[in-house]
Amino acid sequence: MKYRIRIAVPKDEQKIRELFMEMLQTIYHTEDVQGYEPGCLDRYWINGEEHIFVAEDEDVVAYLSVEVHHESDKDYIYLDDLSVTEKYRSQGIGSALIREAEKYAREIEIPDIVFHVEKSNTEAFRLYERLGYKIFRDDGSRYLMNKSVEIQIKEEYISAEEYIAFLRRTDLGSQYPKERFEERIKKLVKNVSISLIARNEKDLVVGALFGLTDYSYWLYVTDLGVDRDYERQGIATRLMKKAHEIAGGEKDIAIYLVANENAVPFYEKLGMKKADDVMQYSHIEWTEWTVQ
Repeated sequence: MKYRIRIAVPKDEQKIRELFMEMLQTIYHTEDVQGYEPGCLDRYWINGEEHIFVAEDEDVVAYLSVEVHHESDKDYIYLDDLSVTEKYRSQGIGSALIREAEKYAREIEIPDIVFHVEKSNTEAFRLYERLGYKIFRDDGSRYLMNKSVEIQIKEEYISAEEYIAFLRRTDLGSQYPKERFEERIKKLVKNVSISLIARNEKDLVVGALFGLTDYSYWLYVTDLGVDRDYERQGIATRLMKKAHEIAGGEKDIAIYLVANENAVPFYEKLGMKKADDVMQYSHIEWTEWTVQ
C-alpha cells in the first residue's frame, strides 16, 4: 500500500466529515453521533497556521487536525480528531500523521504538543504512549496527553561511533573517502574547534556541525548534516547561526565551506556566495563510498 500525506484543501471537507463520523461511531460504539457543525472547518482553509493533514491513497483515508494556540504564558499545538478509516488501520498511518504534525511543530518553533484521548479508546492510548506522549492531566473520561518535540542544540563532543551512526541517517555519509575511515573520524570528532550537536526528545542525534576557527577572522565549516527524517525543519540554519555566534559573530567572522551542488541553494538563502579566491592543495587518496 502506498499513501501520501499532505495538507488538506477545501475539496477534502466532505471526506473529512465522513471520517469524523466514523471515528465517533468507533469510539462510542453507536451510530447515533453528531458530526461537525456547519462552518466548523472553515478556519483550516484560510492559509493560516492551523492545518488538517490527510493521508491519501487515491482517496482520503485518514486525517489529523492541528490547532495552533498562542496563550499569554505559553504557545502550544493541540492535535484534534485523528481518524483512520477501518480498512487502513494498523498500517502505521496514524503514527505517520502524528509525526507529520510534530515536524510541523518544529517548523513553526512551537514544540509543545497536547491532545485529549478517551480513556475507553485503549488502542489509541497505547499508540500515543509508543510515540512518547505522557499523561499530563486526568480530565474525567479523557486524558490530556503531552509531549515536547523541541530540538536541543548544544556544544558537545560525541564519540566516533555515535557520529558514524548519525551519518547513516544523513546524506553526509558519502562525503568522506573510504581510506582509514574510522581511524580518521575518531580524530575528526576529537579535534574540531566547534562541535554542535542537535538532539531530539529521545536524545538521538538529528543534526551536527563541525567547524575550525581562529575565533578572530574566519570559520571553516567542515561538516553540516541533518537526519533525513528531520530535514527542512530549520535545524541546519540554527546550527549555522549558532556556530557563527560561537566563533565570534558575523561582524568579525567570515564563513567558508565546501558545498555540493544540491546544498548550494540552502547556503545562498543564508546569504553566502560562491568564492573565487579559495585555493587548495590535495594529493590524498580518495575512494568514493557511502557509510553503511
